[in-house]
Amino acid sequence: MLAHWKKLLIVFIVAGIVYTGCNTNGILRTEEFFRKKNPDLALTPKVCYMLGSSAHLTFRYKLAIDIIDRNLKDFPYHPAAVTAEYRRAVAYEKLGDYAKAIQLYEDFLLDHPKDNRHGSVQNKVAKLKALHQEEF
Repeated sequence: MLAHWKKLLIVFIVAGIVYTGCNTNGILRTEEFFRKKNPDLALTPKVCYMLGSSAHLTFRYKLAIDIIDRNLKDFPYHPAAVTAEYRRAVAYEKLGDYAKAIQLYEDFLLDHPKDNRHGSVQNKVAKLKALHQEEF
């Protein structure tokens, strides 16, 4: 019975995030509510990582980077941290900061050698280095 209520609560929170998170201010307000006003809630890390993912998936890469950086600092051992590290590197790549993207991709390869994205990240690093070698 308790597990059923937890699932309903998570669905309610996700629906609220989607509803209010359709804009940048909504994402920031939701993040502030959980990260600053309710940091001890069990769902706070999960919601904060979902907000970073929401920003990334809606092409707000600068916002995604900011939220992901805070998440990795505040909740470094959360299961979503690995995907967040990858998305942060992608965000820098999308913003055109190829040197930072390559650095983060290489850090990802070193930190998570058994991740299923390992081969594709190696390919990304090689392509970025080849395409943008004049910057290095």
